[in-house]
Amino acid sequence: MADDVADPTRDPRGFVREANEIMVQFLHRAEIEHAVEAGSICEHDTLAIPTVQMRQLGITQDESHMSEFFDLVHAFARNYGSRSLMASAYFNFSDQYKRSVLDSASRWDLLVASPQANGFYTAQGISQYIPDMYSIIEHEFVRTAHSRARSDISIEEYMRDGWTFHGKGVWSYLNQKLPQLTMIGSPNYGYRSIYRDLEAQVTVVPGNVQLQKDIHHEALGLLAHSKIVSQDELKQRTRGSPLWLRGLKPFVMKKM
Repeated sequence: MADDVADPTRDPRGFVREANEIMVQFLHRAEIEHAVEAGSICEHDTLAIPTVQMRQLGITQDESHMSEFFDLVHAFARNYGSRSLMASAYFNFSDQYKRSVLDSASRWDLLVASPQANGFYTAQGISQYIPDMYSIIEHEFVRTAHSRARSDISIEEYMRDGWTFHGKGVWSYLNQKLPQLTMIGSPNYGYRSIYRDLEAQVTVVPGNVQLQKDIHHEALGLLAHSKIVSQDELKQRTRGSPLWLRGLKPFVMKKM
């Protein structure tokens, strides 16, 4: 490490301050160099909007972008109707994202791994209970959605023999038959993605029908191997789970 850079083990606050300054300057330069004037965009242009999340360094682009996205979808749905698909390897969406989905006027499909498609399904020791933990979290969310009469919110689980599921992303159709935007990147949309990990994501607004079809087929390919899970099914699945597992839920939600 260069002598003029703060040592994170000895001066973590100084390191964060210097790293923040470097990243802010970099992102500002990138924003200027790649800025697009509104008048220069035609209807056939495809837009790619990159965002990063480095909360430890005070960079919260992606978090702010997701908040604006949820607001946009909600406002659009109130006037015209809307539907979106959000996928994550685990049903461990952050509390704020779950609230945004529940409060949204839009229809939502949440796609996650089934217990059999979870990477921990064949694990040994305490890790073998991780798929059960996600089922418990799913069940609690479905009960909340049911209590709020949100039949337009569904959870779909990916299940394919011999496959695990690590898909992630967003496909938003608004009120159209083909996607109006998609998000591609590293976030799982959980607590860690917002508060702990370094994440990068690109929001793509397709400018032509063929690209929209390709994005749509990608979503259909995932849904072809998934099925909607009901509240009763999740209740039955979690009935035999050990009581101590529920006590570990806060830990799992922040660590996984």
